[in-house]
Amino acid sequence: MNLHVSPQRATDQLLGQPNLRLRVGDHVVDVGALRVVTRPELPRLTGKAVAVLIELVRHAGSTVTRDELLDRVWTGRLTTPDVLNQAIKELRRAFADDRKPPHYIETIPKVGYRLVATVLVLDGPAGGVFIEAPDEAGGDVTATDAPSVAMPRVQPRAPRRALMPVAAVAALVALVGALAWWLAPSPRSTWRVEDVHALTSDPGSEYRPHLSPDGTRVAFSVYDPESRFERLVVRSVEPSRTIRLTNAGTAIEGLPMWSPDGTRIAFERLGVGYCEMFLVPSLGGNERRIGPCQDYNFNVFDWTPDGRSLIFAERPDPTRRALALALWNLDSGEKHRFDYARGADDEDIDAHYSPDGRFIAFRRGLSPYSDIWVMRADGSDARRVTHVSATIRGHAWMADNRSIVFSSTWSGSPALYVVDVDSGEMQPLGVGKAQFPHAARTGDTVVYELTRTQDRLKLLPIGDATRLRVLSPSTGSDYAPALSPDARRVVFSSDRSGQLQLWLHDLAANTTVQLTDDTARPVLFARWNRDGDHVLAVQREGAQRRLVEIDIDSHRQRVLSRPDDVVMFGDYDVEPDSYLVAVHGAGRSSKLLRIEHAGTPQEARSVLVEGIAQAQVDGKARALYYTAEGMPGLMRREFDGGTERLVTPAIGPDLGGGWRIVDGRIWYFSDLGIRSAALHELDPATGADRLVTRLDLLIGDVSFSVMPGGQAILFAPVDIEDTDIGALRLVRAGAH
Repeated sequence: MNLHVSPQRATDQLLGQPNLRLRVGDHVVDVGALRVVTRPELPRLTGKAVAVLIELVRHAGSTVTRDELLDRVWTGRLTTPDVLNQAIKELRRAFADDRKPPHYIETIPKVGYRLVATVLVLDGPAGGVFIEAPDEAGGDVTATDAPSVAMPRVQPRAPRRALMPVAAVAALVALVGALAWWLAPSPRSTWRVEDVHALTSDPGSEYRPHLSPDGTRVAFSVYDPESRFERLVVRSVEPSRTIRLTNAGTAIEGLPMWSPDGTRIAFERLGVGYCEMFLVPSLGGNERRIGPCQDYNFNVFDWTPDGRSLIFAERPDPTRRALALALWNLDSGEKHRFDYARGADDEDIDAHYSPDGRFIAFRRGLSPYSDIWVMRADGSDARRVTHVSATIRGHAWMADNRSIVFSSTWSGSPALYVVDVDSGEMQPLGVGKAQFPHAARTGDTVVYELTRTQDRLKLLPIGDATRLRVLSPSTGSDYAPALSPDARRVVFSSDRSGQLQLWLHDLAANTTVQLTDDTARPVLFARWNRDGDHVLAVQREGAQRRLVEIDIDSHRQRVLSRPDDVVMFGDYDVEPDSYLVAVHGAGRSSKLLRIEHAGTPQEARSVLVEGIAQAQVDGKARALYYTAEGMPGLMRREFDGGTERLVTPAIGPDLGGGWRIVDGRIWYFSDLGIRSAALHELDPATGADRLVTRLDLLIGDVSFSVMPGGQAILFAPVDIEDTDIGALRLVRAGAH
């Protein structure tokens, strides 16, 4: 049976159908949405790039001249050849077609281009039909000729038309046999992902989706460009219009949570200096204020199974700062601590009841060193389920009460996983750039944030926000810039090569080179040595976190940590051939170690700080600054003599890496809002604290560096924000 469509007329009919989705080689292209579905981290394709792709698909396997492409895509417009060059570059970048010879688009020198990848129509009335040129012998391409493609096991969306032409049905039947190896889960897979698609694709961002208990509707926040606030909306999971739930337009609304009976939605409202909780009927109507939130940064909550209270996290003792789970009675407005076993310094947040109400899953540990724990609903038998020790961006119970879907940066960028509560077995789902998932209490629908943000390395002169400029432009996202001691170079993490690796930017020459190149192991959290010729960084490989030292000139690496160390970060000690290494453990078992003569028979280790969160060395003053779980704020310890004192309560473990030692003074962020922050400079000798500047920017990564003299800062704020709501079906392998 023929599975290819070679006549031009038939191909034109296929490419003109509605809801067109094409599999081009290894990738799926949603033509109408201008998206490469298999690479959700990428921004939308331009319309011209997609139009060029369609023309190449029309003549798959044949050369299309440059003049033909310019005439057909840019009809009636005066153009230069460069517009076509840019469109081809965009397509090759989208398909990661950087191999020799190319696997997607071949350049025919001085003539044009040829599409060499196989094309398959996925959606529409002709779904399942190949568009392909005959082989060299002139024969037809049959189902057995389908190429073996290493793909994420994600099934294409089922066509939405009720009836299909007989020929297309026959083609699909043959196709099932030929592609059974691809559609079937691997032997170890417990779950199968199906029907991956975007629920929203409008310009602007949508956030924190939450499904109704029956899985038919979804509530989320959408950015309103008129008011410049997020507004609460509800829509059906099926294509439908969104309906605003509230009338307020002077505050940010977020975190919608459906009640167990589906009649009400709890949400937070944030304004300048306040955070409050409200209830609203799920069909809209009069709101009811619940009360103030303690800290919006940790205000993640859920309903109790009886619908009478919320379970949330707050600090029962502000002096110790550790978060604990509590209950908030919606009738009386009273709060009381939830009774369960925990250490005094355990940070617990983001609790959710299982659909049957028997268990509670919660996150223990602040990012980026978190894990999921589960206990019985009465607070007994708390146990650790995951062992990722990484950032966890949302988790939700599946309807089976045995599994939890969650998002984590465990392998580098945020992606979806499922963990079995009993065995702790974790399965990656192959869905990247995804965070804050939520699953229906019944059925198999999962919604999530499909992140389309871009963090860019920028330089901001203090006092002149108009001169904010991008350093080292790219299509990727940048994080954690670290300035060299001579202030000539900056090393930073970036995913511009497809995986988080270290990059080196020369400020004077305005050039950027890749410092590490390992597609399987992300690298981040770089720190310079005093001579500026080496950096320490953390390299991830699965559950392992190792400390590596990288020679700037040769790019050579050596591992300084032991195989069983789960490294959080490292820094250079004040003594030669000595390093400070933070290793992660539960609660206060995280430690800051001094390691002398690493990797040699003379290696010696000693513990400097228990429960470490962050630390930095002031080499000139021979002092260590650090934050730790259970400590009141930023501490300073003298390396000579060991005396220790509190520097300021304004900087605690919650701030993460949002502080720096600069010429003996401490620069730090405060008042981190949705799109605002304040930058301070503090003199540790006198306690004098001055406001340096206020930033009206969305800051996801709080790491930064300060230029000499405090004239400018290097950081990576969010530059492009276009987050959508994604959806998929998550079914057990073997289920029908």
